[in-house]
Amino acid sequence: MRRQRPLLNFLLIGSFLALTSLRVGAQISDSALVSRFQLAESFLRAAQYQRAIGLLEDLVARSPETHVFYERLRTAYENVKRFEDAIALVDTKIKTELVPTLYISEKARLVYLTGDEQRAMDVWQEAIDTSPNAPSVYLLVYRSVMQVRMFELAIAFLEQGRDRLENDTLFQTDLAYLYGLSAQHDKAMREYLSLLRTTDEQLNFVRSRLNQFILDDGALEVSIAEVENAVAIEPLVRSYRDLLGWLYIEAGRFRDAFNVNRAIDQLEDEDGRVLYAFAQVAAEVGAFDVAVEAYEEVLVSYLNVPTLPDALRELGLTLERWAVSENERVYDDSGMNIPDTHYHEALRTYSQFLTDYPTHAFFPDVLRRIGRLQQDIFFDYQAAEEILSEVISRYPNHRAANDAAFDLARLKLANNDLITAEVHFSRIVSRLRTGETADLARFELAQIHFYRGELESALSLASVLQENTSADVSNDATQLKLLLIENRGPDSLDTLLHGFAQAMLLIRQHRTDEALSRINFLLEQSGEHPLTDDLRFERANLLRVHGQSVEALQAYLEIPLIHPYSFLVDRCLFEAAEIQERDLGDSSGAIATYFRLLNEYPGSLLVPDTRARIRALRGDGA
Repeated sequence: MRRQRPLLNFLLIGSFLALTSLRVGAQISDSALVSRFQLAESFLRAAQYQRAIGLLEDLVARSPETHVFYERLRTAYENVKRFEDAIALVDTKIKTELVPTLYISEKARLVYLTGDEQRAMDVWQEAIDTSPNAPSVYLLVYRSVMQVRMFELAIAFLEQGRDRLENDTLFQTDLAYLYGLSAQHDKAMREYLSLLRTTDEQLNFVRSRLNQFILDDGALEVSIAEVENAVAIEPLVRSYRDLLGWLYIEAGRFRDAFNVNRAIDQLEDEDGRVLYAFAQVAAEVGAFDVAVEAYEEVLVSYLNVPTLPDALRELGLTLERWAVSENERVYDDSGMNIPDTHYHEALRTYSQFLTDYPTHAFFPDVLRRIGRLQQDIFFDYQAAEEILSEVISRYPNHRAANDAAFDLARLKLANNDLITAEVHFSRIVSRLRTGETADLARFELAQIHFYRGELESALSLASVLQENTSADVSNDATQLKLLLIENRGPDSLDTLLHGFAQAMLLIRQHRTDEALSRINFLLEQSGEHPLTDDLRFERANLLRVHGQSVEALQAYLEIPLIHPYSFLVDRCLFEAAEIQERDLGDSSGAIATYFRLLNEYPGSLLVPDTRARIRALRGDGA
């Protein structure tokens, strides 16, 4: 094998030299020139430009017709800023060409690099004048000008080409891009509209181009005005309306986007498909009112179309998300019913789905969602258990059965039946082994150990989950692990931590009066214990649950002052701002608190949500 290696190396080296020779071979016939060129190339790669220049000058003198010698020498001159030598080299090349447009453009760029802008412009114009009736000449000069980022000049040359050739459709994409770069967004949009008028297949391309500039000051408003005008003049061009709807969404004008998409659906006989897709987008970005209206229009206006079951289910999901975003409750502080919340509407929507589509594939999922609403929102545990048990028994192989089993286990926990809950969660883990539901069940088992005061077992499970699960469960496991590690003692019985665990179980079971009493008692005993910030945070949460918004606000704002290094401080500020915004109607105060979070804790994971809340409160893009 050792004897074969020299031969193998020799063959590899020979192959490399042969390929290098072939690369230049068509232009160089003299092997001596090839060797000198290869040496010059090695100097260029090593950034030894002066040594390369000496070799390349000799090569150009010997074989002036070999373009690769010329090109490498010109590049080497540029690298050492010998622009006049590079210009002289290009001038020599110009004299030998019948159509020297390319070399004149190169000369213009080099002249510009010397700092003589006016002379460079004259030389570029000279390049154009070699073939003023050829569109390709203007593109060649445009690309040369773009190399030195002279956007306004590039625009002028392309516009000159249009005028000379009397063709307003030339260079559309190039001019549109240049107009965007130079903040002439009205002109850019007119170019894109002209392109779309020719073919609506360019819509995705136009959107991708606009994404580069749409956030520039004034760009969105100017673009919308241009497209609105185009729609008014030519209302039957679909791509105009599609683009306008997209721009409205980018501007946060969802009501206007809804109207545009509704018109498209009607004009193009889309049978609700366009409106349904829009509703999904609106729901995704939190425009729940418009999304609900869009889904409802699909359900009312388009009968017997395939999207109806999906639209009905999505309507229920959107109503649920809307209720969560508004922090809605179905009972007031005295325990009286609050009628007709979005939760009630979601429940009615799901019930209608079960009636209308009893054999649909989503039936088990919708049934499970009703059970979960009864459990977590309406606190009708008997109804919830009946519904969840039905899902498990009727659809044992459906994913909804696994979710229902998980919810049923949570129900046992809420009813203080920790033994049965532990059995149910353990069965889920054994049956599924992997996946989100299995990981959630493992985390619930860790919490059951925590509630019981079995701290080492809870810590062990949380540590495993922290390393091997999805992001959401891993984050929860990390928080539980930190709570257990940082808040042990000071006595060997971990009395305060055990008390906190019992309070957290009471909160899980919605026994909030007892939980608040327990938290207050623990705070009296806590002194300087590291658990004190967690106790204060949970106390603030409970005050808000009890409708004591002013007291809760004060409690949240005290924590950053008392515990400035707590990992809860950013959450406290966010919760405080949310109370100001939603409970107290103090928009200016909420904005100030949100900004405090941004300024004091710029690395917080809550920053994206905080910016979104500020934009909503200020009406940005409305």
